[in-house]
Amino acid sequence: MSEQREGVIVVGVDGTPGSDAALDFALSEGLSRGCTVEVVTGWLWTSSSDGSAPSGTLADGKTEIARRQDAQLTAALARLGATPSLSQLVVHDFAGRVLVARADHAAMLVVSGGTQGSASRKSVGSVAEYCVRHSAAPVVVVPDPVRARRRASGPQLMHVAS
Repeated sequence: MSEQREGVIVVGVDGTPGSDAALDFALSEGLSRGCTVEVVTGWLWTSSSDGSAPSGTLADGKTEIARRQDAQLTAALARLGATPSLSQLVVHDFAGRVLVARADHAAMLVVSGGTQGSASRKSVGSVAEYCVRHSAAPVVVVPDPVRARRRASGPQLMHVAS
C-alpha cells in the first residue's frame, strides 16, 4: 500500500472490553487530531462449533462480524458523544497482519493489550505483539480495563521503616 495515510488512525476491534478501550482511545485521538479513524476487524473462521465463529457461509460470517463491529462502534460513539471522520473494514485474515497492512503510512495503530489469564507471563496479547514487532507506524497498546483493575487491586508494596 503506497497511499499516504498520515491523517488516519487505524484501530483494531474484536468485541472485547480491551478493544472497547482501544476504540475509545482512537476515537478521542481522531477528534483531537482531526484524523479519520479506520475501524478494522481481522477474523479467521476456525469452527462454527467453538462459538466464536459465525455459522453458515464465509459471506454470512463476514456479515455477522461486520454487524458486531457496527454495534461496538455505535456504543463507543455514544460514550464519546461525538463522531470523528470514520471508515470501517472487515477482513478474513489474521488480525495482526491486517492491522499492520492497514497502518502502513498511518498516523498510528491502536490495539488492545489483550486478555491473558493471571497465570500468563506475557505483557501483551499475540495480536498486539505482532503489531509492535511489524508495524512501521507508531503502535499504541491500550491495556484491557479488566486486567488493569485486577493489577491495581493486587498486592501493594509497602515501605517499612526500620
